[in-house]
Amino acid sequence: MSLAKRNDGKGCYECRMRRVRCDKKEPECFKCQKKGIKCSGQGIECRFSKHMNRKQTPSVASPQLPAASSKASKRYLFVNVENTHDGALPTSSGQPGASTTGPSSSTMSIVVPYRSKGRELVRARHAEQCQRVASLPSPRGAIEVVPARSRMLFDHFSTFIASKMVVLDFNENGYRQIVLPIACQDDLVAQAVSVIAAFHLSSRMPSMHMAAERGQELILSRLRQQSLNLGPGQLFNMSTLATLLVLLVGDTITGANNYVYLLELLSRLAKLAMNDPRLSDTTKAFIMEQTKMFQLFGFPLSSQMKGIQTFTKSPDYYLDFMTSSPSLGSDPEQYANIQVMKDIIRQACYIYRNRASHEATRESSIEAVERLRQTVTHLDPNVEGRHALVWAFFVASAESILPEHRDFFYNRLKGLFECTRFGSIPLALQTLDYIWSKQDSTNWIEIVTHERQILIM
Repeated sequence: MSLAKRNDGKGCYECRMRRVRCDKKEPECFKCQKKGIKCSGQGIECRFSKHMNRKQTPSVASPQLPAASSKASKRYLFVNVENTHDGALPTSSGQPGASTTGPSSSTMSIVVPYRSKGRELVRARHAEQCQRVASLPSPRGAIEVVPARSRMLFDHFSTFIASKMVVLDFNENGYRQIVLPIACQDDLVAQAVSVIAAFHLSSRMPSMHMAAERGQELILSRLRQQSLNLGPGQLFNMSTLATLLVLLVGDTITGANNYVYLLELLSRLAKLAMNDPRLSDTTKAFIMEQTKMFQLFGFPLSSQMKGIQTFTKSPDYYLDFMTSSPSLGSDPEQYANIQVMKDIIRQACYIYRNRASHEATRESSIEAVERLRQTVTHLDPNVEGRHALVWAFFVASAESILPEHRDFFYNRLKGLFECTRFGSIPLALQTLDYIWSKQDSTNWIEIVTHERQILIM
């Protein structure tokens, strides 16, 4: 299989077949709309090589090109990707010990161009890509054109939501490089990605909200059914884990309280994932970083007991997600900002722990919040990665007694909503008003864990 951009100057597939000029409008071009044809758009096109068949795959194949073509000598290397060995390096046909039989129902073949003198170099370039797709199921028949609406939702998840689920966005963001490739092959993950993207877009397009709610209910129903029908060898399932991650992202967007039990399921599956030899080290690192992040921000807001249990470990145990970007090593200013943000989160954890254990007094509370405020003032309000501080600002706001402290963190939260547009932030602001109205009589942790359970992050 090879991937090619459709937007190569010739327009959509339908216009090319009809040999008419395409205006390349998204999501559907005008020519296809006028003819009543379903337009495939300008996205990525997947093609199967002619030489891929179910009976036999040659070790080295030459594509059938016209005799006059100057590229007729270009050759292709077939790389077989075993689904049952996720994370392992694929073997290539034509190498010693490699099978010469064609792909079975459990393998995919990726067509990789190479030149005889640079064969090892090309294999190295494609090794990581092959690892990422190793766990995906083989295509079920011919690959169909992805509908325009799904392309739009996947693109929004990739360009906006994925960038807000890591502190500093980078090329190897796991939500793009691990979750989205799975979504392209797994219906459940694809539905979860589409639903969450629709929820986020519904603030601008309200018509999407009702359909997204129905889709979310169906996904949760399917997860429950799967959990009841697991066989002995199905304790770990990467599809289920990816779906749980995406749904937890969705709770930060909608403010729903499904995270209370979704986080428990994710924590269990993450432990199983660490012992699964099929997963690559990159995939395992991504799973643990995201799981710990949700545990740090989710458990303290779901149960006071779980919050206390969470902070029996040092906050640094959970903060791997803060330093996942490879750019930190080459950018001293960015590194310094991340260290300040980590200190802010540590101080918020200290405030929560003291309040949950009933050790906080009025004086110690005011002192802790002021110390955190002073730390925040050293940070540019528009610094990259500031969206990682939503939970810390909420905790500081909930603990605040003095009006100047309340105003400071309340306004910082409003600024973060402009950055993420995640719906849990407006709900958090409403919860703060409710907490402050009852603060003299009720512990704010009891309010957020019993009356207002929201995944605020």
